[in-house]
Amino acid sequence: MPKAVLRMDFDDMFRDVVTEETNFTGRVLKTMVGGPKSGVEIAEVLSKPRGGRVAGALSRLEESGFIAADNGTNPETGERPREKRYRIRDNYTRFYLKYVEPVKDIIDNGAFEFISLGQFENISAMMGLAFENLVINNYRELIKPLHLEGQLITSAAPYRRKATNERNGRKGVQIDLLIQTRRSIYIVEIKRMGNIDREIIQEVDNRVKAIHRPDGVSIRTALVYDGNLSPVVSTDGYFDAIVPFKKLLGL
Repeated sequence: MPKAVLRMDFDDMFRDVVTEETNFTGRVLKTMVGGPKSGVEIAEVLSKPRGGRVAGALSRLEESGFIAADNGTNPETGERPREKRYRIRDNYTRFYLKYVEPVKDIIDNGAFEFISLGQFENISAMMGLAFENLVINNYRELIKPLHLEGQLITSAAPYRRKATNERNGRKGVQIDLLIQTRRSIYIVEIKRMGNIDREIIQEVDNRVKAIHRPDGVSIRTALVYDGNLSPVVSTDGYFDAIVPFKKLLGL
């Protein structure tokens, strides 16, 4: 509907919070709708230099809470990555930029008819990103289910390692959430699907094998899910912790 909350709130909020280079900063924000990106990737999408305006816009967006910069430590070296990756932190922002803004003129003319979420393109992928984002934003709720009470969390962020092109190079790996303490690494798989079957075990095991853990550090696995979990996954014993999303919500 014209002037409805979902149509009007974002524009008003964005203009109130971002007062410098509003249009360009909005363009930077839109590059992350489909998933996290590094500063270099964002600059390439916009055909702009890596620093300068792009860096300034990212700083404004991070300070205003629209995006988060994930720069957890490398589990193999303990070092921070050279390049931060940025993701949209607010799920309403992602939904607005993906589905509302492109049709706002139609909405304002009163010609848009909402039937169901299913009418939106790639809505399942967007809902998956939103679910993953929600868990990452609230990772501290996992401390108790993962039995990490009293332990120092040294890093908690998504982790991505690019494949190397060198001869006998290493494969790339992408982990939804990597929680690290001094003596343990938790590989957390975040999955939202109608049915989650045994294939999830192989997927996570491939990620475990891709990480060369330091001496004295153990690797553990966890699954945070929303959907119908196959009993085989629960009884297999592969995961050190299986956490239904409802449990994180206290339901």
